[in-house]
Amino acid sequence: MTSLEAIAPLFYGPMWTFLCVLSRIGPMLVMMPPLQGATIPNRFKALLVIMIAFVITPVVMEFTTPLPTHLMDMAFGIVKELLLGLLFGSAVMIIVTSLQIGGQVISSLASMDVAQAADPTTEETVTVVSQMLSWLAMALFITLGGHRIVVGVCVDSFATYPAGGILLEEYWLMHLHELLGHSVNVGLRASAPPAIALLLANFVTALIGRTLPQLNIMAIGFSLNVTIMLLVMALSITSIGWVFQDELAGWIERTALLFPSPQQG
Repeated sequence: MTSLEAIAPLFYGPMWTFLCVLSRIGPMLVMMPPLQGATIPNRFKALLVIMIAFVITPVVMEFTTPLPTHLMDMAFGIVKELLLGLLFGSAVMIIVTSLQIGGQVISSLASMDVAQAADPTTEETVTVVSQMLSWLAMALFITLGGHRIVVGVCVDSFATYPAGGILLEEYWLMHLHELLGHSVNVGLRASAPPAIALLLANFVTALIGRTLPQLNIMAIGFSLNVTIMLLVMALSITSIGWVFQDELAGWIERTALLFPSPQQG
């Protein structure tokens, strides 16, 4: 009796489907806001992922490949499920980091690069403005129902790639590259009003420094930049949310292209 024959009864039917679902949706859920980072305990993440996998398993039972006959094939199937989940989770994580890019641009123009704080989500040191816009993106993503849409797209992917039957595609990385470039575009669009105002403020400060060299232009310029940044961001925070909301639908469509329907394929 081979090793696979000994453990086959444990993985027969629903258990094999459950492991595939857990491997595919687990990385995506862990990388999805607000579960990403160290703010949520790992035990809670594991419990939530297992519960959601239990709920999804009966839904995708009809889209399941037979149990592999070799243990190595089973391991490869689980690894491919994990890779697909990591790819999908990376696409979701890019959504939140888009506004963080805009915050970095604003911080650089406002000379606030030194005002940094530890971000518990990414476990890195980022500027205060980037952290604030990252929280804004996270709140908008949850409020607009992005988490439900993304989970729905992941569930629909089982119709194209059955549990345990994933075929690695070359165009996945191309779509991920497109999403990464699109995140930079969203960040620049969101940061455009404060960035333009800060560029004009720096231009005015330079003219004042040339006209009145006796003034402490460093102190005046920094205070002016911070004041203008706070004022313009307060006035444009709605437009930042509108840009994120407007791009979220297209973002989900681009992410769904990772899993085309069988009719499209």
